[in-house]
Amino acid sequence: MANNISNSSTSKTEDSEHIESNNTRSIRLVENFLVIWLDSNINETSDEYHHATNQLQHYVNTIQLASDQTEYIDLIKNTKDVKVFIIVSGTFGIDLADVMQVTPQIYCVYVYCAEKKHHEEWAKHHQIIKGVFTDIETICDALRRDVRRVNNDLIPISILQSTSSDQFDQLFACSLILKEFLINSACEQQTKNNFMKFCRSQHRGNSYQSNIIKKYQAKPKKLTPIQWYTRECFLYSMLNRALRLYDIEILTQIKFFVQEVNEQIQKIYSQSDQQHPQTVYHGQNITNDLLSKLQKNKKSLISFNTFLMANMDENLTLDLLQQSQNDPNLIAVLFKIAVDRSKSSYPFIILDEFDYYQDSDRYVLFSLNTTFQIENIEQINEQLWEVRLILVKDTNKKLNTIKEWIETKFRELDSILRFGKIMIDIGKTDKAEEFYKFLLENSDEEDKDALAYIHRKLGFIKDQKNELDAAYTHYMESYRIRLDSVLEDDPRLCKIYAGIGAVQRKQGRHDRALGYFNKVLDIHKNISKPNPSVLAFCLYNIGLIFYQQKKYEKARKNFEKALRNQNDVLSCNRDLLTNIHSSLSMVFNDLGEYQKAMEHAQQALEIATSIIESNNERIEIYQKSINQLKEKISEQ
Repeated sequence: MANNISNSSTSKTEDSEHIESNNTRSIRLVENFLVIWLDSNINETSDEYHHATNQLQHYVNTIQLASDQTEYIDLIKNTKDVKVFIIVSGTFGIDLADVMQVTPQIYCVYVYCAEKKHHEEWAKHHQIIKGVFTDIETICDALRRDVRRVNNDLIPISILQSTSSDQFDQLFACSLILKEFLINSACEQQTKNNFMKFCRSQHRGNSYQSNIIKKYQAKPKKLTPIQWYTRECFLYSMLNRALRLYDIEILTQIKFFVQEVNEQIQKIYSQSDQQHPQTVYHGQNITNDLLSKLQKNKKSLISFNTFLMANMDENLTLDLLQQSQNDPNLIAVLFKIAVDRSKSSYPFIILDEFDYYQDSDRYVLFSLNTTFQIENIEQINEQLWEVRLILVKDTNKKLNTIKEWIETKFRELDSILRFGKIMIDIGKTDKAEEFYKFLLENSDEEDKDALAYIHRKLGFIKDQKNELDAAYTHYMESYRIRLDSVLEDDPRLCKIYAGIGAVQRKQGRHDRALGYFNKVLDIHKNISKPNPSVLAFCLYNIGLIFYQQKKYEKARKNFEKALRNQNDVLSCNRDLLTNIHSSLSMVFNDLGEYQKAMEHAQQALEIATSIIESNNERIEIYQKSINQLKEKISEQ
């Protein structure tokens, strides 16, 4: 049986990324969607079955089979970060329709049954059911349209959120860093070869896509990069899923294609005298949370993390948007984009003859790094919002401010390493770990600086996940690599010493931890430009040790020293600053100085609330602490 058509009785979804096939080869999900086919009467050896799957795989690579409700439920439970199309027999459809209607992973359901009229009676009461179908060809026709809608609605949108003057929106910065890496970093032929090998392995058993891959590999220039992209084949699907999930492994391999498409757009734009429309339109169903961000950030910046295709026909865009309103939890938004070459530094083109299909629908294709400004947002009716956007120049003040912040914060790092660090900063530690492990597997053994840096970052991530033995191992490996080229009192070892000390503290080895922290403090006494962030981190951890030992005065002094150092940092670690204030609040509480404890608790809450990526649980803890302190003060 085809490797990417898996039967759940002999295989199951291991996680959101991989499906285990019958021959135990791991198939990675490389699209934004998959098909689950639920029917107790499927004959996998029949010509009818093979014809059906071959047709379906024109549009969806991964098809999972389930012969009963238990298998189906297991598949759904283990499916995330992907939208699911369900093909279901009439009998199972009747039993499961209510459950399917409220299952968030499911985009839509196709009832596949000969008794069309009978099943249409109950199916019409369920919005999620697209219809009752008697042949696979009509299902495929509907699937083709729905795949486009899913890809469209899953386009990632980054909004530069309004923040305090000393904080920058790191989520938006992450998008900028990623695009900078994709567009400007060097590509090697071997990386392209590895990518094609990966594509062949992931589409094995899919004869339609495998044939396209062979044609692309043999004669990539038979079509232009834009034609390959607009063909919406394996390249389109893999790129857009990777952009949505920040899949650095695939993005690192496919960046050659990103650059080819971007360069062709730039070339056509610079040579073109096309008469551009004044306004183009993009429709997308978005979450309430994203709509709220749009409302709060009028006049701020927005970007779509894809090669955005916008339609020149407003009515057609509205029709398509209304047809795709499948999820009651999503809101339909019509983006009206004012197009003016004189007001943009980013290239865009009218597709026309450059499109693979040369559709009658006319689209404008924007370059990957295009940035817009939100001019206005208003509700048109209960089902529709309208957001007006304008193009901006790369000299835009807000855009330049955040770019300067990125350069200041990450000036010592290559573009690819910047991505991993900001993943940590925004709390995506699992994604950061995947990233650094990928780098470790693909690093040059002679690049000692990079290896030491990667191991140190993996040590930090493992520490954050409380996997202390693994954290210690990575930190010590970083130390071993560094020690080949520097002395033990070299400032470049300070972050490693600090990391080892933090792990030792958590393991209860306080004397060893203090030894590492004091080593950092001693090194900093003899250097002209101390690192306030590292000093603050060490002093904070020393304070925690004294606090655990109930030496509250010593703890207080070290926390206050940490606070002074952290306040000296232009772009401070706000998480650490929050923790320092919280710890000072605890110390003053134990010392009976409740008013001072209150002041620091309020500071911790204020900073935590201002952090865009801060979690609600943390904020609730600080609020609870403030309420308890208020009671103590009132009782004095």
